[in-house]
Order: sequence, then structure tokens, then C-alpha cells
Amino acid sequence: MGASFDHGEDGRLHLAREGGHSHNRIVHSADMTGREIERALLQAVHNDDNISLFGHHFAIDLLTCQKNGEIYCYGVDSIDIETQKVVRFISKVTLLASGGAGHIYPTTTNPPVATGDGIAMCHRAQAVISNMEFVQFHPTALSDEGLPIKPKTRRENAFLITEAVRGDGGILYNQSMERFMPMYDDRSELAPRDVVARSIDDQLKKRGEKYVLLDISHRPRDKVLAHFPNIAAECLRYGLDITRQPIPVVPAAHYMCGGVRAGLQGETNVKGLYVAGEVACTGLHGANRLASNSLLEALVFARRAVQPSIDLMVDADGDARPSLVARWARPTLPRSVLGDSVLSDIVGRTRQARMELQSVMWEYVGIVRSTGRLKQAEWRIGDLESEWEEFLFRRGWKPTTVGVEVCEMRNLFCCAKLVVRSALARRESRGLHFTEDFPYLEESRRKPTVIFPAAVQELTWSSKPLQRQLQADDNACSSSGWALGIR
Repeated sequence: MGASFDHGEDGRLHLAREGGHSHNRIVHSADMTGREIERALLQAVHNDDNISLFGHHFAIDLLTCQKNGEIYCYGVDSIDIETQKVVRFISKVTLLASGGAGHIYPTTTNPPVATGDGIAMCHRAQAVISNMEFVQFHPTALSDEGLPIKPKTRRENAFLITEAVRGDGGILYNQSMERFMPMYDDRSELAPRDVVARSIDDQLKKRGEKYVLLDISHRPRDKVLAHFPNIAAECLRYGLDITRQPIPVVPAAHYMCGGVRAGLQGETNVKGLYVAGEVACTGLHGANRLASNSLLEALVFARRAVQPSIDLMVDADGDARPSLVARWARPTLPRSVLGDSVLSDIVGRTRQARMELQSVMWEYVGIVRSTGRLKQAEWRIGDLESEWEEFLFRRGWKPTTVGVEVCEMRNLFCCAKLVVRSALARRESRGLHFTEDFPYLEESRRKPTVIFPAAVQELTWSSKPLQRQLQADDNACSSSGWALGIR
């Protein structure tokens, strides 16, 4: 594909070591490996005349039908954000690579689009969901609180301080410059992410501090700048020289080990639907992903899905259902039925609901959990969702109306509930899931948490006002199926 990786003085690929790994085995491109791989993939896509790109489209829901007792996927409805039109893509094969759901938390390294859209769409389409309790918190995201010059606006996503900084000799201190990791684990700073994140969380809570310090300044200046140019430049923007000063860091939501349950070819229980990357739960990462393995998994499983997809497209020749799906009624955009003032109110209330949900998740479903806090989260999330929905429908929102921010909020609520439900089901501490009520690992519970498809009625929006609208407008809803999430 043409990705460019760093080489050592001997001309061989330079291999870094990261947390949880026993050897230097990580191929990298300075401190921006993911960006370089993405660049190479995008360039390959742009150079392929057989691939059509549709930028700035937001997926609303999968288009599904039942056939011989099984569910088939025939494409997706989307919003063209630039033209503000609903666009329907009909396909014999659909492959989702939509990422995770980091934005169920207020502090995350994920990009703004990581709102769990793929996981939520698949859940509504009756796909099996697995291991959602295993949310990985990266131990070291840049803390704006500790910077000499504070950012003028709140970041949409936290700036990641790569694992490789600790792999290259970085040391963690509290604000009294006391090294603390040896107190928690013999591997010190090179312990797995869950151990380091819990250790930092414990320090912050015990000391009442908002960040800890990661120091790489004892390493040669030229090596630091060569290995971590992006981190050095970002910190320098805010008056911090990482070759001379420690970096203020905090844990941040980083990766979902759970997701849509997938087989070895990325297939799901919904025929014609494949998943790859963070939206998928392949089982490869178990309860705790090793650093950098997600890049490999995404590439390998996407590649493995290719041949089965081709075979399925050939086998599906003559299937009349795609042409029927193409004629279904479509969701409507709010500007056609609501005024600008009402839309502004809805967007404002949705953003408020988002912040409230994130606060609940951070407080009750964070790095260290308990049964009581999880049940409190379950109750509070249900209330927040109902309050938000009732506001929308009082303002004239319809079950078949779609908008990007509202759809994202619906998906965030869905993923948050899946995480809480899975966490309550796991009555032990394993990997990324640590609960004070069951602090030990139990081998008898070495099983995945599986959320099987629920009844259609359980997948609708939850509020009573919506239920009344569904009954009053049954024909419109059943033809588009958007509110039900199943076709």
C-alpha cells in the first residue's frame, strides 16, 4: 500500500516496545502510525477507479428483511450532510468499519465521529453484540489542566500521548514528583494499559489531583524529538518543552474491545452484513487489547471479509428483495417539517443530553466500577433518554424524522446502555472491567458477554409520547421502519 515506517541506523525497520508487550515488536511511523496507515489506504482508494467515494455521508440505519427465518441486510440509509438529503445505498453486501463509541465519555482520544453508530445500527438490525463492558482507557492523554498555556476552547477529543513514550523510558510521577507505578505492578510503566490506568486513577483520587506527570526529559533530546515529533510540537504550542519538562496526563476512553460479534471472515449473524475494526468484536483482543494490535486486526479482518463478500454477491444474483427495499419510504429531514427556531432548540437540548450522559458514564461506568454505581447509571441513563425524547416529540419531532446530531445521540444512548448491561452481567474483574464488588478474576467466568437480538418492541425509542405517535402513524413507520430499526 505504500505506508512509510521508521528505520533504524542499520536500515531495518525500527521496532518499538509498548505496554504489555515483552519485546520490541511495534513497527511505527514516528508517533503517528495510525495516520500514516490511513494516508496510505486513502491514497490506494483514490487511485482505484472501481471505487466510488461518497464523502460527508452519515449512516442512519441498515436496511434489513427477513427471509426463511433469517435476517438479511440490503444496504443502508444515509444523510448527505452537504445537500441535506436522504441517500439510500442498496447492496447485496454491507461492510461496516465505523469505529467505536468513545464519545459516551467526556474525555476520549477518539475523533468526534466515534459515537457508536455502527454498533447501535447493528443492534437495531438484530445483530449479536458481545463484550461491551471491556472499554479500554488509555492511561496517558494530554491534560489541558496542567499545561502552562491553557487551550482557548475545549478539545473535541483528547490528544493522545502514545504508549511508546513509556516504552522509550518515560516515567510516571504524581505532582510531588514521586514515582508511583512500582507500587502497583512489578512491570512499572510497562504494565498493560488497564493496570496503568487504574493506578493513575487511584493516585488522582487519593491525592485529589487532576493529572499526573509523564517524564521523558532524561532521554537524549535528539532521540525524543525524532521519535515523538507530533507530541513535542503539540505540547510546545502550549508552552511545554517535553525535552525539559514532564507532560501532564490523564486517562481517557480509547478503545472498545466489544462490539458486533464477528466470525473469522468478519461475518455477523445478519446475512450480508460484515464488520471490521473497532465496530467488530472478533475476540482477538480478549478482555484487554495490547497496544497497536487494533491496527493489525482492522487490516487483517477487512482483508478476510473480501472473498466471502464476493461469493455472497454471486450467490445473491436473482434475489428480488434489493429492488423491493429500494422502493421503501424514506426517513425525512427536519427542515421539511420544523422551523429554524425549533431545530435550534432541539440541537441545544441534544447537546445538553450528550454532556449529561457523558458525565454519568464517567462517574459511574469508568475505570473502577461497582454494582451499585452501575445500577445508578442504568437508572439515570434511562431517565435522561426519556426526558430527551419527550422534549423532541413535544417540539414536533416525528418517529421517521432524522438529523445527524439526534441520530448520534440515539446511538450514544444505545451504546451506553449496552456497556452498562454487559458490565452488570460480568460478576468478576477481568481485563478492562474492574469492579469493587467482585475484585478477582474467576476462571469459571471465562466466557464472552453476549447480548442476543431483542424483540422489536424493545428496540424502539423508549418514551410514551413516541409509543402514542407510533400507534397514530403506524403506516408511515412500518413502511420506512426507521423508528423500529428493523426492516
